[in-house]
Amino acid sequence: MSLVKFENFSFISPPKEILHDINLEIEEGDFVLFCGPSGSGKTTLLSHLKKELIPVGKVKGKVTFNSINIKDLDDNQSATDIGFLFQNPDNQLVTDTVIQEIAFPLENIGMPTEDIRNRIAEMTAFFGIENILYKNVNELSGGQKQLVNLCSLLVLKPKLLLLDEPTSQLDPIASYDFLTILRRLNEEFSITIMINEHSIDNIFPFVDKVVFLKDGSIKYFDDTQTTVKNAIKDDLFKFYLPDVSKVNFLLSEKYPEIKDDEIAVSIREGRKVLNKIENNLKVFPKKEKVLLTDNYPFFNNETIISSSGLYFAYAKEHIILKDIDFSLKQGEFIGIIGGNGAGKTTFIQLLSGLLKPIKGKISRKNDIKIAYLYQNPIIHFSKEKVVDELLLDDEKELSEDTKELIKFFNIEYLLNQNPYDCSGGEQQKIAIIKAMIKKPDVLILDEPTKGFDPVSKYNFAKELQNLQSNGLTIIITSHDLSFVANYCYRCIMLFDGGIQVDNYPKEIFSENNFYTTFINRLVKDYIPDGIILKDIKEKWDL
Repeated sequence: MSLVKFENFSFISPPKEILHDINLEIEEGDFVLFCGPSGSGKTTLLSHLKKELIPVGKVKGKVTFNSINIKDLDDNQSATDIGFLFQNPDNQLVTDTVIQEIAFPLENIGMPTEDIRNRIAEMTAFFGIENILYKNVNELSGGQKQLVNLCSLLVLKPKLLLLDEPTSQLDPIASYDFLTILRRLNEEFSITIMINEHSIDNIFPFVDKVVFLKDGSIKYFDDTQTTVKNAIKDDLFKFYLPDVSKVNFLLSEKYPEIKDDEIAVSIREGRKVLNKIENNLKVFPKKEKVLLTDNYPFFNNETIISSSGLYFAYAKEHIILKDIDFSLKQGEFIGIIGGNGAGKTTFIQLLSGLLKPIKGKISRKNDIKIAYLYQNPIIHFSKEKVVDELLLDDEKELSEDTKELIKFFNIEYLLNQNPYDCSGGEQQKIAIIKAMIKKPDVLILDEPTKGFDPVSKYNFAKELQNLQSNGLTIIITSHDLSFVANYCYRCIMLFDGGIQVDNYPKEIFSENNFYTTFINRLVKDYIPDGIILKDIKEKWDL
C-alpha cells in the first residue's frame, strides 16, 4: 500500500493552474527527488501533503496519506507523522536556544517533561550536537540551523519528511553532510523522504526515484537510472542532470563500449566509466600556476572600490574579517566563495556601505551607484503586487527596459500576485529585476542563484555577462561552485577572516580536492585543470 498517493490531482490558484492531473504513488521508505523549472509546482505539490500549509485555491482529485485524505488527518497525526522543512532555516526557528527549539514541538503535543528530555538526549547523541545545545540559534551557521530544524521534526518520529530546497543556503561541504544525514534516516529508519532540490550534482547519488515536473504536470517518474536515461535525451531536462551524467553520456556517444552501461550519477560511478576506457583517454600534464596579475584584462581599468587594513566584528571577542586589502576594477565579475560563516555577506555589505568597518578604510569612486541584493529576497518587498514592486519612484507604468527584464525572466504571470505568495525562485527573480532596473554601476548580489533551476541559472548568467560587457561591475557571493567556475572572471575565497585566495576560478578549483566542482573531482587525474563541462568537451573532443 502506498504511503502517499495523488489521484487525478489538480490545483488552481486563479488565474493559473499550478498542478494538472497529477497521479503519483510514493511507497514507504522511498527517497524521492522532485525537480523542474521554477514555478513548475514542486513546492505547491509538497505543500498539499501538510494540511497546515495547503495554499488557497481550487482542488480537483485527492491526496491521501496512509489511505486517509490529507484534509481529514487528525491534527496531532499531521503534526507528528509528517514533517516539513523549509528552504530558509531562519523561517522555522521560533525559540532562543537549540535545546528549546528541539523541545518546542514536543511541548506543543503535551508530552511529559521526562519523556521530552529522553527524546532530546537520544536525538542529540545521534546527531552529535551536545556541544551546541545551549547556544543561541542566532549564533549558529546555516548548516547548524538546518540541522536543528531537522532535529525538531525528528523528535516527533515522523513517517514522512518533506523538504523544500533544504541545502540552498548551505556551502557545498555542509550541504553534502546534511544530505548524508538524510540518507541515513532513510536507510536506517525507513523514513520516507520527498525533497525539492536544485543542487543536482549533490542530491542525485542519494535518491532512489526522481520526479520531473514541467508546467504543473509530471514529465518523468521512475527510479534514478531509468529517469536519467530518458531525460538525457530531452532538450529541456538534460540540463537538470548531474554533470557526471552529462560527461558519461558524451563519452558513450564516442565510445560504443560504454553504451550499455548504466549512466553514472555519482563521482564513484563516473570514475568506473573512465577506468573502462582509460586507454582511449588523453591525459594532460598539470600546468604551471598562473597568477591573477598575469594578463588580467581589468588591471588597467579604473579602481572603483578598494579597502585597506579592513577589520569588522559584531562583538569585540568575535572578529569576522581582519586586515583585508581589496581592489575592484570597473567591469569585473567576481565570485566570492567560502564556507558558511566565513564572512562573505559581511564583506560585501562593507563594500556596499551597508556596514561600517571597525578599523581600516574603504574607498569608493565619487557618485558610484551601487545596487545590493540581500540573500533573502523578501527584504526587498513592501508592496501588495509584484507589478508595483517593479515601478521606480517616479513611474506610473512599467518602463520598456523593465518589461524586457520581466520577459527575460519569464515572470509576466506573476505581475498581479503578492510577492510573498511566490516561490523562492520566483521571489529571487523579482528581487534581481528590482536591483537591475535602477541601472547601477556596481551590482552586488548575495547568493543570487539560490532557488534557481539550471535553465534559469544559465539564462541569468548570460544576462549578467551581457551587462558586464556593457560596463557593469558585478560581485556575487555563492555556494554554487559550478556557477562561479563557469561565469566569473575572478574568484576570492574567504577563510579565517581573511582573503585566503584571490585568483582565476580555474586556478583555485584545479588546486583544490574537496572544495571544487564535480567535473574537476571526476577528471582531475586526466585533466587537472578541467573544472567545467566545456573543458572536457574541448580536451577530449566530445
